[in-house]
Amino acid sequence: MDNMTQIPIGSKLKVLNSGEIVTLEEIRNFPTRYKTIHASGEIAYYKTFEIEVVESSNDQPEET
Repeated sequence: MDNMTQIPIGSKLKVLNSGEIVTLEEIRNFPTRYKTIHASGEIAYYKTFEIEVVESSNDQPEET
């Protein structure tokens, strides 16, 4: 993903220091932060260098 400010809401993100997978709820700017929700329901905020995109909500299965 080239533009980290245009990740679709609902995408799955991996928290780099814990390996936990979270769901993107909102992108906040200046500085860019991601409001996420953990599987437990906990809300947390991460910066661009703290996460990586695992699965974009725009990812479509390829047709064969």
